[in-house]
Amino acid sequence: MFEQWLGKQLRSPRGILAKWVASYMETGNHDINEWTIQLLDVRPHERILEIGTGSGAALCRIAEQLESGKACGIDSSKSMVKQSLRRTRNIREEGKAELKLGYAENIPFDDRSFHKVFSVHTIYFWTDVQQALKEIYRVMQLDGTLYLSIHLKDQMKKSKKTKDFALYTEEQIKRQLEESHFREITVHMRKNDCCITAVK
Repeated sequence: MFEQWLGKQLRSPRGILAKWVASYMETGNHDINEWTIQLLDVRPHERILEIGTGSGAALCRIAEQLESGKACGIDSSKSMVKQSLRRTRNIREEGKAELKLGYAENIPFDDRSFHKVFSVHTIYFWTDVQQALKEIYRVMQLDGTLYLSIHLKDQMKKSKKTKDFALYTEEQIKRQLEESHFREITVHMRKNDCCITAVK
């Protein structure tokens, strides 16, 4: 029962325990977030979008590496956006970050806004993967790169909390990316983690 409740909360934390869920996610995602940020190879001038900011930990890490660039983020949970806004107040005041309530399927940013887009552990919750990839493609600059980090499907299936998640193999994601006109698709592996990169 608890595992299923937690799975629903991971999709979109809300209610009095949202703060605890955010802390749980931040701890559990720390290693894959750090690995993904390494792969991003952040440049000081870049505009980078995170889909699914959670409490804003990864966004803060990226903003630290920016000078003229900007770290932007969206999350579908009002509770998470509130937490992220509190956490990123200083870097937002410096003009290095921007946060909005939003969904992968309807990204509230202009065409060709970002050099890089990344997302860690959110594709399981997208209601329409093709529409989400279409939106990501739209907001990316030409030659921009997408980074999608996940746990492998077989690993995720072992947990009761992922019962209602939409799980994908790296091959399934690669196929979706190809159908959405992405190119130079590469699979990076680390233990049970997988990051799939693709260029517009």
